[in-house]
Amino acid sequence: MNQIRPTITVAIPSYNKEKYIVRCIEGILTNKEFIDEIILVDNCSTDKTFNLAKKYEPMIKCYQNQHNIGMSRNWNRCIDLCKTDWLMIFHADDEMLPDSIIKYLEFIKKYPNVGFIHAAAYTILEGDTASKQLSQSDNQEIREAGLDALGRPGNICSTVMVKKNAYNELGYFIESSLASDQEMWLRIGTKFDTGYINSPTVIYHINPSSTGYDSLINRSIREIRADWDLLGESVASFYPTEELREEYRRKTIKSAPYGYWAVLTANLRARNYIKAFQAAGLMVFVYHGFIPFVQLSVGYIKKKINKKLHLTPNDTL
Repeated sequence: MNQIRPTITVAIPSYNKEKYIVRCIEGILTNKEFIDEIILVDNCSTDKTFNLAKKYEPMIKCYQNQHNIGMSRNWNRCIDLCKTDWLMIFHADDEMLPDSIIKYLEFIKKYPNVGFIHAAAYTILEGDTASKQLSQSDNQEIREAGLDALGRPGNICSTVMVKKNAYNELGYFIESSLASDQEMWLRIGTKFDTGYINSPTVIYHINPSSTGYDSLINRSIREIRADWDLLGESVASFYPTEELREEYRRKTIKSAPYGYWAVLTANLRARNYIKAFQAAGLMVFVYHGFIPFVQLSVGYIKKKINKKLHLTPNDTL
């Protein structure tokens, strides 16, 4: 990589991540040779997140908002602070693997017109290393802008690197506590080719303080439904014809029970039983998802039993 290479910023939006922030920064620093700027944008944490990050200056630049501006606006501030060719918005509770950034640079060299890159990742649930598994989210190395890119599978957000010009052209993340990132990635796919690195670059840590998990338990079911409906309509608008938009809406309705299952299980874990019951009602009665509800319930119960069986002999069912 001796030739002139694209410049890269890794931005860490943070809020109350003192338990994870050192691990996050240390992982990114293993790749610092190929990163031009590392910034942390703290959203008024009430714990030690910002102070722990400040210890790494000047290797990273730390900013703190005057007040909590919300998740999406904090990501937008990361965009404003980025002065390089590419931006990676990296979640503060995830972990970058060594030799990850070089993979993106090699991909950009191979596909110079790409505007969005995501990658495979390892996932670990609630710190349990035994739960570690490889998540491979696509089967195509490159997808052309338009319908092909719109049809790509979802991705793990901390693997995503975006050309700054894409943000300059298409604007900011919409204000949403759910999947405003996924909406943005699809929006970019309407105008820019998207790429996929089938090699893990990140360990995605799923834990109770994850932003996505938090958004499912700390808001009413009505708010969650309104947010998802807004996101669904926004994504539908990316399709060029009304026929394709209607097809997307039908697919969204068909898949809705699986989305609300995530709401149900998150609230069960948080012991928000009324919200869990309301999510079940939406699955079965509004989205006609009785069969998915039964199938998912059986799988959930089996998983709980298996987990119990693997506990110490002193534990009982």
